[in-house]
Amino acid sequence: MATLVKTPSDTWKALIRKTGWPTAAKTFRTERDAEDWSRRIEDEMVRGAYIQRSGSERMTLEAALKRYLSDITPTQKPTTQRGETSKAKKLIEHLGKYSLAALSAEIIAGYPPIKKR
Repeated sequence: MATLVKTPSDTWKALIRKTGWPTAAKTFRTERDAEDWSRRIEDEMVRGAYIQRSGSERMTLEAALKRYLSDITPTQKPTTQRGETSKAKKLIEHLGKYSLAALSAEIIAGYPPIKKR
């Protein structure tokens, strides 16, 4: 069973601690939203289908690509660096504001946007 706590900022925090699973927590504006989320997550844990999404919900594609460009790209050949930088800039321009969790097949299939003539 989840623990629901009202925070000082008048929001509700749902906290789930289940043996064998990582602790899951999320904050909501209403108690009802916190209850619904905690029920859904606990059900996924029971079925063995739970995937922790908090990191992918917070990180945007832009942030992930910029980190890749700063950490990985400098270790590659100069021609590869130029190509990856160019591709990353195009992706950031069109899809950068999406969180990693929000990216779906439909969104990705719409890239690159079809140019009207």
